[in-house]
Amino acid sequence: MNFEPSFASSLPTTHALLTASNLTLHPAVSRVVLHGSRGLAGGYRSNSDIDLSLLVDIPPDASPSDRERLLREVWDVTCAHWQAPVELDLAVVFDARGCGLTCFERARWDEAVCTIGSVDCFGLYKLHKGFMGLVTNAGVAVRRMYPCLTIWRRDRRLPDL
Repeated sequence: MNFEPSFASSLPTTHALLTASNLTLHPAVSRVVLHGSRGLAGGYRSNSDIDLSLLVDIPPDASPSDRERLLREVWDVTCAHWQAPVELDLAVVFDARGCGLTCFERARWDEAVCTIGSVDCFGLYKLHKGFMGLVTNAGVAVRRMYPCLTIWRRDRRLPDL
């Protein structure tokens, strides 16, 4: 996996962990964002999990059942291949309001970046305390996910012919 170049230099231990983890992504994943103590927040303990958000491109004409099936597939692909000594805290995130999820491109929170509101403004699929599925109206505040760092993005360029 080709991580963003700045990832290895800014977080060498987390980079090494993820390089060895067999991080595997579904083709619908467009970006991987790192949060929490193993990211820019720092201060992780040896038993700390690793917090990753997989940002997914969902076809605009997808039915709710197709959307949920795709999100589950994304979750399953990554979790089935995970091979690391630390637990993975995974969230599958999608653009629910047409904003492009630009808030995930920034390392630090800036109120001015979010023009549509910053609570429950993106779609979220997660496993948490026995619940697996779409998380709706949970009061998820964007500012709580910071600091974050994009560590991988799908290359959107067309292949050379």
